[in-house]
Order: sequence, then structure tokens, then C-alpha cells
Amino acid sequence: DARKGDSSGGPGRPAPEADDRSVMSGGSLDEPEERSPPKALPHEHPLRGEHEDVKRVLLNAHEHVCLEFAADEKQFVCDVYYAAQFETLRRCNGCEDSYIESLSRCMPYDAKGGKSGSAFLLTQDRRFIVKQVSKPEASAFLKFAPSYFEHMYLSWLHRDDLPSVLAKILGFCRVSRPNPAGGKPLKMSVMIMENLFYGRECRPVYDLKGSERNRMVDETGSNAVLQDENLVKTIRDRPVCIRQPTKTHLRAAIWNDTLFLSRMNVMDYSLLVGFDERSNQLVVGIIDFIRTFTWDKKLESWVKEAGILGGGGKGPTIVSPKQYKN
Repeated sequence: DARKGDSSGGPGRPAPEADDRSVMSGGSLDEPEERSPPKALPHEHPLRGEHEDVKRVLLNAHEHVCLEFAADEKQFVCDVYYAAQFETLRRCNGCEDSYIESLSRCMPYDAKGGKSGSAFLLTQDRRFIVKQVSKPEASAFLKFAPSYFEHMYLSWLHRDDLPSVLAKILGFCRVSRPNPAGGKPLKMSVMIMENLFYGRECRPVYDLKGSERNRMVDETGSNAVLQDENLVKTIRDRPVCIRQPTKTHLRAAIWNDTLFLSRMNVMDYSLLVGFDERSNQLVVGIIDFIRTFTWDKKLESWVKEAGILGGGGKGPTIVSPKQYKN
């Protein structure tokens, strides 16, 4: 686990002692789609005795729940989508018991590195992130949600052979209230996601898309989220070395997840990578995976590929889902 010419690992810190189940680093991820993914590492299967219940709910239930409540003399309506599936998914990941309590205490969150302009909240225990999603994103997710639950079920059931590093979406709802100015009610759709860095101290953090087109940010900020060109610059002199079983696990997980996302016509997601200072581990997850390849993304791809907006002749960041997978 040592670096070349150096006994430390990670950018400016000891080589990560990787936990083969949940922390990984990459290599080249360019296997053709028709090849079988490498075998992942075995580890304990949770809730084995509840397998049939988990299967029944995740693959078959499609119920939504509508709740009405009042706060500060204002009426609210909350539509909870796929309520049973999300509850089961949270149980499979050991966070159902604290879910409501965590959401009851939130604070504004500055999601550094994001360009969507969405509002974010972070629960005070730092376990969950609440993200406002646009109407197109909400529609896209609700359409492929059944496939998402199937993917989560298969990765839960066959953890040894079908690992996943998708940052889990654990809830989705739409909140509406009357418009004080009259007219249509005010509505906001939000999704509740796991915080990949819950209980960790990760620095630096990289948001990677596999592109070197305008993917360099200023590294002077202590909490800056770095990008692809920053990582390429760093590892030229200080490569990150990890154990082969960990690399195999990562490659298998990314292969499975990106194949699923390409089949769902999803692109423009990121691989979020953090270096945990306390444990010397790499923490990895795929985020922002609900944007489908719609006509506006196709137009953006054409504009960037044509060089109309510059980019130094490097490839566009917006490509087809199949290209993006590779």
C-alpha cells in the first residue's frame, strides 16, 4: 500500500488502509459492456431471514401516501412516494429507526461542487442530505424508481457478486402549501439521500466525471470539492495505491451501477471520492444519478462538442448514457 518513491498514500497523507467492503479506489474503468464484471469480496448478508418480505415489498409495492398537517397556522400536504419501498430500503441499510428523528432537525447545507442551484439541507446528526429536485428530475426518477428498487434489491441479495456504490436515495416526497398570492399551490419536490461521509472526516474530496474539460478548481479553499483535472495533477507525483481486492470490488460495483444507469438512459452523474483522514480510507459513491438524456442535454452535448463554448478541444462532459458509462 505504499506510494511510488514515498511511504505515504493519498494526497499528502499515509496510504489508505482500505476496507474491502466499502472503500475503494479506481483504476481504468473502460471494460466493454459485454464482459462480465469481476467478482467482488464476500461479506455478511444482512436481514437474511426477512428475504421474502424484502423481495415482496421492493419488487411489487407501489403505494404512495398523502399526509395533511398544519404548522404555524398554514396547511401543508406531503405526498410520500413509494413509501413502503423506501421504508424497506432504509431497514436494509439500518437507518429506519432514526430516520424521522434525523429529519426533524435540519440545517442549511452548502453542497460545494454542485451547479444545479438546488437547495440542500443536512440533518443535524449529519446522516442524511435533503435535496430539492426540479420537476424534470422528479418526473425522471419516479419513472425509473421501480427499476432502482430492483437494482437495490439485487445488490442487497447478491452482495458478493453484484456490489453497488450508488449513494442511496432513501426517501422522495412532494410538499405543497397554499399560495399566499392566490392561484396554484406552491410545491417543492425533495429527495432524502444518505450522506456518504457520515461519521467521517474526508479531505480532500473529489467530484469525478471522467472528463478533463473545464474540470479544474482552485485548491486554496480548505473545503473545496476538487475535480478531475485536480486529481490528475495530484496523482502524477503522488499516486494513490490500494490493495488489489479493493480495486476489484470497486471495478465490479462501478460496472454494475453504470450498466444499470445507462439502461435507464441516465448520464451526467459523478463519482464522489473522499479521503478519510482518521481511518486512512477512501470513501466512494456515485451521486446525482437521476438526470436522463433529454433533448436539452443532447443540445448541450452538440454545442460543447462543436467547440462553440470553448473547452480547449477536450471532449464534452455531456455525452450519451452508453458513452458516459465507459
